[in-house]
Amino acid sequence: MLDANVYLIYDPETMSGAVVDAGRGFREISEEAAKLGVKVEKLLLTHAHFDHVMEAARWKAAGAKVYVHENDLEMLITGHSGAFVDAPALAGGADVVLKGGETINIGSESLTVIHTPGHTPGSVCYLGDGFMFSGDTLFKGTYGRTDFKGGSARDMAGSLNKLFSFPNAERITVYPGHYGETNLGYEALHNPARFGIEDDNA
Repeated sequence: MLDANVYLIYDPETMSGAVVDAGRGFREISEEAAKLGVKVEKLLLTHAHFDHVMEAARWKAAGAKVYVHENDLEMLITGHSGAFVDAPALAGGADVVLKGGETINIGSESLTVIHTPGHTPGSVCYLGDGFMFSGDTLFKGTYGRTDFKGGSARDMAGSLNKLFSFPNAERITVYPGHYGETNLGYEALHNPARFGIEDDNA
């Protein structure tokens, strides 16, 4: 699906900014960032499927450092994901290769990298103060597919259980890779994953 969400986050004091995922919208977001006076310094990828990286090269060329988890690095470099279509290969790959657990600073704001395999081996969520970018791991009322190459229902269950166990989950707004925002506490109680994840590869 090409209706992937792209997010702009920035520190209003330093006007340092980052974009989360890069499916579409480079021109519009670049223009809005310029209008606000925001310098987009980082592109934070939640995973390397085509609909989240289609314009990664444009952000890289514009000066943003590209971040991706090590387990999705090859997918990013080659563009081959085993999904519906392939993404353009990103020459040079990522500037920063993640393992999970890192803190990424955006001015005085900070995000913690949470490795959440299941949709892809290198899927990550970015956790801030009261909010989370969940990519295709967690959606409103559902969760990401596990039947693509590298997907794993078992890994997805483990990743979601990890997210659902966060303290003060009801205070965390979730911004997913598709569809509208939700609340982590609500999903911890009501998401179908709570009642078992079907193995798409069985």
